[in-house]
Amino acid sequence: MDFTALRYFSATAHAQSIRAASDRLHVSPSAISRQIAKLEHELRAPIFDRRAQGMKLTAAGEILLSKIDGVMREFSRVKSHIAALQDLQAGNVDVYCFQTAIESFVAPVLNRFNTQYPDVTFGIRMSSTDEAIEALIAGTAEIGLVLNAPARDAITRLEVFRDKMVAAFSPAHPLARRKVISLSELREFPFALTEPSFGLRQQMDRVFARHGFVPKPFCVTNSLALVKEVAAIGRPCTLLPRFAVERELASGSLKTAPVREFASESLVFCICSRSDRSLSPAAKVFMDTVVDYCRRYRR
Repeated sequence: MDFTALRYFSATAHAQSIRAASDRLHVSPSAISRQIAKLEHELRAPIFDRRAQGMKLTAAGEILLSKIDGVMREFSRVKSHIAALQDLQAGNVDVYCFQTAIESFVAPVLNRFNTQYPDVTFGIRMSSTDEAIEALIAGTAEIGLVLNAPARDAITRLEVFRDKMVAAFSPAHPLARRKVISLSELREFPFALTEPSFGLRQQMDRVFARHGFVPKPFCVTNSLALVKEVAAIGRPCTLLPRFAVERELASGSLKTAPVREFASESLVFCICSRSDRSLSPAAKVFMDTVVDYCRRYRR
């Protein structure tokens, strides 16, 4: 059944006149007459008595109007909600992201977004790469901020920037003054490492395997904050993206050095979403805000 025909029928029933409905809907009277005739043909029953004093509903028309008015009101509400989303007057965006993103740029991006669109809300969950991808596939998250996102048919990846892995250690560490180091020089030191579900760790393990390097992890955790704290004290070391330790470098609590074996291995920060679903207007603007902020920030 044609929604336009139902809308024309409802307007005519309430106005009790095709001419009045025509003026209200800004369409010609003949167009309304054709749609009403189409409805009567589909229902196989007259829905109006045409009288000199106007259009009066038949019993069939009364039944139809009682059902259609509820549908029309609900459709009007839906249009209002969609318009609100389009204008970013409402909406919620669920985001899964890695910890360094939270520490580096998520807060200022959220602040910028909230200043412009104060009624849009966010659910932000810190996660590993694997958790973010699973959440996107399950529909728990609309956007994933991910390091080294794995290839998945169901996931669209937008690259934002690339970074390099560096070794990080305390200012008093024996390697703290080195400009460049190799994995072999790290062999004797204990490692603090992230869990294998992290894209960061997955890249480390690939490079370790390629070069036959077996680290001595004495601490494995899902907390990048703990990894950095452990590396800042004594002999332990770790491997992290350079942008993950910029604050610590500025404060002097950590020193870093590039690692030769990782020189050609870029860490790729991506914004991920489901490839078979359109982003909500709020999510789309949030993604654009992240891209703009990060590309400015990385310069």
